Amino acid sequence: MNEHDEAEWTKNEEQTEDHEETNTSLEEQTSNPLDDTEEIPMLEETKIHEKEKVTPTNTNTAENTHAYEITENPGYLEGKEQDHQDIVSLIETAEAELADLRMRKDLIESDFPQLLESYDRFILNEEPISTIGKTSLIEYFTYELLKPLNDIGLERSNSAYDTWKTRHFSINYTLNGQNELVFSFVLPTIDQRYQVESMSLLNVSPETMEINVQDDRVLSLIRHWSVDRVFSAGQITIFNHKLNQLLAHARTLGFTVNQTLLDNTKPLRLNLQSEFELTNEVLDDIFIVAMKNPSYDMEKINETTYQVRLDKGQSLTITTNEKDQTVLSISSGDYPRSVIDFFINYEFLVPLMVRKS
Repeated sequence: MNEHDEAEWTKNEEQTEDHEETNTSLEEQTSNPLDDTEEIPMLEETKIHEKEKVTPTNTNTAENTHAYEITENPGYLEGKEQDHQDIVSLIETAEAELADLRMRKDLIESDFPQLLESYDRFILNEEPISTIGKTSLIEYFTYELLKPLNDIGLERSNSAYDTWKTRHFSINYTLNGQNELVFSFVLPTIDQRYQVESMSLLNVSPETMEINVQDDRVLSLIRHWSVDRVFSAGQITIFNHKLNQLLAHARTLGFTVNQTLLDNTKPLRLNLQSEFELTNEVLDDIFIVAMKNPSYDMEKINETTYQVRLDKGQSLTITTNEKDQTVLSISSGDYPRSVIDFFINYEFLVPLMVRKS
């Protein structure tokens, strides 16, 4: 290598070293921009000194705490409470209805002794019961009493909840002030131009287990047949027979049936006082019939007493008392008869008891 080439190589070497130093300096400046070669100015209030603890400023006060408390919504709570009350009410109603259904189920499955016990609880002692339950109880109870009428078509009426009907008459029932069952009967008239009001005939007391027959209504039956001619003899004969079956059935259920003009289960021994005065016209009519029938006889015992002897050992004694009232003593001998049976068989004696006013 000559001197000229050596000098050239030395110059290039120096330029390469200078270039590398320059690159190194640029890299150091790029990687440490905040070195002590130059600091970025900073506002005094934003400077954070070394090792200084940063603590957030506590701005909570009693006033701020109250402002951010969780509060309730009165309107919503009122609605919620109302919903609660409604649900409780619905539950109570549903429970009451369910209890009533269970009670009615028990009633419909009950025999007469159980119905009698229920009658005592809910009717006599007035334990709470729904209207439907009470109506059902009375219906089932009356059916047990009216069972002997099944052979003449006993069934519920389609027009009234408190009425039974048969082929020959209908029966209405109701409770009176003493919680007794009152049975009223309606017979169809043979002439549809005339109607007869229902007859309140039987008073049934489940409390005392007694049945009373309103005998004045029995006499009205005789009047409607013999005087008014709105009933036939066959009608009241069937009616009397079925009523006696009812009374006999009631005795088997434990009821006591007080003495009645309807009773045809034993011989008749009865004194009746008529509301009509004894007249010569009535006596003459009886005498004429008695003389025409060889099985009858009529005798004057004294000035105030007459005796009419009938067939089968039966008789009727007619007496006028000091008040000019007519008293009848009826004997059917050994023949079981009711008053209705007696007068139907001896219609000529009816004017002694009932007649046209």
